[in-house]
Amino acid sequence: MLLLSFLLSGCTKEASVEPEGDNLKDAFVGKNYYGEISIIGGRVNALDHDAINERFVGSISQTDTGLYIQRCNGDIHNNNCVQIRGVPIKTGIVKILVSGGLFGTNVSTGGQFSKTYSIAIKKADDTP
Repeated sequence: MLLLSFLLSGCTKEASVEPEGDNLKDAFVGKNYYGEISIIGGRVNALDHDAINERFVGSISQTDTGLYIQRCNGDIHNNNCVQIRGVPIKTGIVKILVSGGLFGTNVSTGGQFSKTYSIAIKKADDTP
């Protein structure tokens, strides 16, 4: 019994952030954009370091490009899904950071995750 307790105490939940890779699909000036990022592996903890205030697990590096970031379907209780939306108004590279932690359980501690994606915003006439 002591051995089982010891083995289980060493378990840590690990998150998988999808899609794989470091780039989301390209965006084009003047064209609607939609992208989605999923955090898999357990319920995402959205509390700040003091465990008092809720925070969002995603951020966007530039807010003046026409793209914005939000929870999927506007669900304030679902931090496992992040959407990137909007109509880009200028070219450039936008960075999307998703980071946070997973809630632990009785048999495993919560794990941390952090991943940065890039979105290239191109001129509309570069559309394939």
